[in-house]
Amino acid sequence: MSTIRVRSPASYWLAVPAAVWMLGVVVVPIVLLVWVSFWGGRTFSPASPLTFDNYARFFANQTYIKLAGTTVLHTMTLMAVTGVLGYCIAYFLVMKVKSPAWRLALFLAFIIPFWTSTLIRAIAWVPFLGVNGVINQLLMSIGATRSPIEAFLYSHTGITMAQVSLYTMMAAGPVVYMLSSIAPQLREAAMTLKATPFTVFRRITFPLTLPGVVIGQVLVFLNVMSDFATVATIGGNKHALLSNLVLLFYESSQIRAASVVAVLLMICMLVGVVIALRVVDVRRLGAER
Repeated sequence: MSTIRVRSPASYWLAVPAAVWMLGVVVVPIVLLVWVSFWGGRTFSPASPLTFDNYARFFANQTYIKLAGTTVLHTMTLMAVTGVLGYCIAYFLVMKVKSPAWRLALFLAFIIPFWTSTLIRAIAWVPFLGVNGVINQLLMSIGATRSPIEAFLYSHTGITMAQVSLYTMMAAGPVVYMLSSIAPQLREAAMTLKATPFTVFRRITFPLTLPGVVIGQVLVFLNVMSDFATVATIGGNKHALLSNLVLLFYESSQIRAASVVAVLLMICMLVGVVIALRVVDVRRLGAER
């Protein structure tokens, strides 16, 4: 057991290395990014005057505003789909699979694909979604369609399908943890009092797993908002989100415009996290286990 008291000088000194690291790799880059987003004038240098012109140009462009709305709508859709699927997977693993060995094996089967990079997993979807891909071949073999469906690849549908497979387990993981921490006696007592399974889920199971749901949704929200690789790979040049706009501006040497979009993305992410923390106090996760 540690003998270091909370708020003692020793505890602060132990936090110094982590604080210096966070300052160098997180705080300083964000400050520089915000600073560059306010640079004005025709020259690109630290001596440039600070102005809101870069933000004014962004909000004056209706295409960018529409793209921002599309990004938010797409992210909300992904959160809803992955939330439902992730909860169902977590509930099945914890509540229905009784054997610990099978539960571990199934959980690893879901987790192992995450050991590869997001880009590789996104590229792996191309052979499945293409006109001659696995999905179209399967649909035609069972007679569901006579000709290949072109809506799977280079479309929002394909992007959604790929990202659902990429991020569903992010939504399921925290729920698995919370479901495992629920004492079986609570559900047994409710069933003894003649509560229906739906009532047990609504009054006991779901409220106790809500912190895990929120954490999973925060993870999905942050990853989808910043995911440009999957959108570029599956959507091609036909579709883009705000994260792809940052890359486009950067590649065309429009650093100030790229900084503006990056700052707006960070603000959206921060607002989303704050709203999530308002829903439930996730800091209590694991404190009462």
